[in-house]
Amino acid sequence: MAAKSMLERLLPDTLEQDEAIQARTVIMVALLAGGLAPLFALSYYKLHHYPMAHGIVLGGVGMVLAIALLKLTGRVWLAAEYVTTVMFGMVSWMVYVNNGIMSTSIIWYACIPVAAVFVSGRRAGYVWSVLTFAAIGLFLLAHDQPGWLPVSPIPHEALPSLQAKSLIGLTIVVLALVLAFEGAKSRGFTKLEQAREEAERSHASLARMLEQVTRSIRAASRESKEIADSAHMMATTMNQQTRRTHDMVSAVQEMDAMTRKNADASSQAANVSREAESQAGDGGEVMDSAMRRLTEASEVIGRAAAQMEELGRRSSEVSGIAQMIAEIADQTNLLALNAAIEAARAGEAGRGFAVVADEVRKLAERTQQATKDIDHKVTLIVSGTNHALVAMRDGNEKMTHGASHARSAQDSLAAIIGGTRNLSRVLAKVSESGRSQTEGFREFTRDIEEIGQSTQSLSAETEIIAGATRRLDKLMADLGDTVRTLEAGR
Repeated sequence: MAAKSMLERLLPDTLEQDEAIQARTVIMVALLAGGLAPLFALSYYKLHHYPMAHGIVLGGVGMVLAIALLKLTGRVWLAAEYVTTVMFGMVSWMVYVNNGIMSTSIIWYACIPVAAVFVSGRRAGYVWSVLTFAAIGLFLLAHDQPGWLPVSPIPHEALPSLQAKSLIGLTIVVLALVLAFEGAKSRGFTKLEQAREEAERSHASLARMLEQVTRSIRAASRESKEIADSAHMMATTMNQQTRRTHDMVSAVQEMDAMTRKNADASSQAANVSREAESQAGDGGEVMDSAMRRLTEASEVIGRAAAQMEELGRRSSEVSGIAQMIAEIADQTNLLALNAAIEAARAGEAGRGFAVVADEVRKLAERTQQATKDIDHKVTLIVSGTNHALVAMRDGNEKMTHGASHARSAQDSLAAIIGGTRNLSRVLAKVSESGRSQTEGFREFTRDIEEIGQSTQSLSAETEIIAGATRRLDKLMADLGDTVRTLEAGR
C-alpha cells in the first residue's frame, strides 16, 4: 500500500486512465533498475573496476531521472522510451568494458525487449529487439578483432561469482516484471469485469433511454406537426396582415393628403380671418369716429334747439313790443286826429298845429304800417322758429335714437371684432394642429410601412420555420424508425 501510495504521488495530475497504468509501469521499472544498480556497482568497486562501477551508478541515476522527466512533461511515451534507452545504454556499457561477448553482463540484454514491451508496447519491443540483436552481433564481431575492446581488470577466478550475481539480478528483474505484468493483468481483468458490468448497466440504461427517446420522438413529432400547422397558419395570417397593412398604408396616405388639404384650407382661413380682423378693426375705428361725430352733432343740435327756443322767446317779446308800438301808433293817430280837429277849430291860428298834427298822423300811420310789417315778420319768424324747433327736436330725438343704434352697432362690431380675433386664433391653432396632424400621419404612414415590411419578413421567416418544422417532423419519423429498428435488433 505504501509503494502504491508513493507511485500515485509520482504520477502527473493530467494523465488519463490508460496513461496512468503505463506511467505506473515506467516508474516501477525505473525504481527497480535504479535500486539494483548500486548493489551491482559495489561488487565492481571492490574489484577496482571503476569504469564498470561508474557506468552502473550513472545508469541507475539516469533511471531515477525518468521519474522527474515524467513529472515535468507529463508525456508517458517520452519517459518510457527514455527508460528503455538508458537501460540499453547501461547494459551496452557494461558489456563493452567487461570483455564484450564473453562478459558476465551479456545476459542483461535479455531484459531489454521485455522491458520495452512492458513500458512502451509491442511495437517498441520489436524495435528494441532489433537493436539488441544488432548490439550482440557487433560485440560478437569485435571479439575476434584485437584492440576493439578494452581489457577487463577482473581476475578470471572472480567471473563465476559475478556471473551468479548477474543471473540472480536478471532473475529478480524478470520476476519483478512478470509479477508486475500479472498484477496489471489482474487489474485489467478486474477492470474488464467492471467494464462488463458497467456495459450491462449502460445497456439497460440505453434500453430505458431508447424507450424514453421513442416516446419523446413521438411526442416531438406530434408537437412539430402542430408547430408546422401553426406556423403555416401564422404565415397565412401574416400574408393577410401584410395585405391589410398595404390597405392601411393607402388609407393613411389618403388621410394624409386630406389632412394636408385641410391644413392648407385652415391656413387660408386663418389668413382670411386675420384680414377680416384687420378690416373689422378698421370698421371699428370708423364706427368710433362716426359715434364721436354723432355725439358732437347731437350736442350741436341740442345747443341749436336751445338757441331756437331762446329765439322763439325773444320773437314773442318782439311781437309784444310791436303790439305795444301799434297801440301807441293808434293812440298817436287818434291824438293827431284830435289835434287836427282842434286846429281846424282854431282857424288860422291853428293852421301850423294842424300841419304838425297831420305829420304826426302820417308818422303814426307809417308806424302802424311798420308795426304791422314787423308783427307779420315776427309772426313768420316765430312760426318758422317753432317749425324749426319742432324739426330740430324731432331731429335731435332721431339723432339720439340713431346714436343709440350706432352704439348698439358699435358694441356688435366690437363683439364681431373680438369673435374674429378669437376665430383667427382658433383657425391658427387649427392650422398648426393640421400641420402637426399631417406630420403625425406621415410618421404613422412610415410606421405602418415598416410594420408591413416587418410583417412580410416575418411571414417569410414563418414560412421558413414551417418548412424546417416539416423537415424536422420527417427527421423525427426517420429517427423513430431507426430507434424501433435498434430496439428490434437488440
